[in-house]
Amino acid sequence: MIPNECPCCDNGVIAPYRLVATGETVLVCNECDSVWGSAEELPCPALTTVDRFLATRGRPPLWSELDAAA
Repeated sequence: MIPNECPCCDNGVIAPYRLVATGETVLVCNECDSVWGSAEELPCPALTTVDRFLATRGRPPLWSELDAAA
């Protein structure tokens, strides 16, 4: 089970997102943009941020690059 509250900012909600270009699934905080590869990596520190995660995959730093995963 994935905790709902972000352990880094205590304000955001962690949810799974899928990178549209590759299908890769990660966990993302909707408030501080922290990214984790899996629930086992929680709580802190986060693996990276949304901007860095997208940049390392050659994608622009836009939330539209991510889809909420089921």
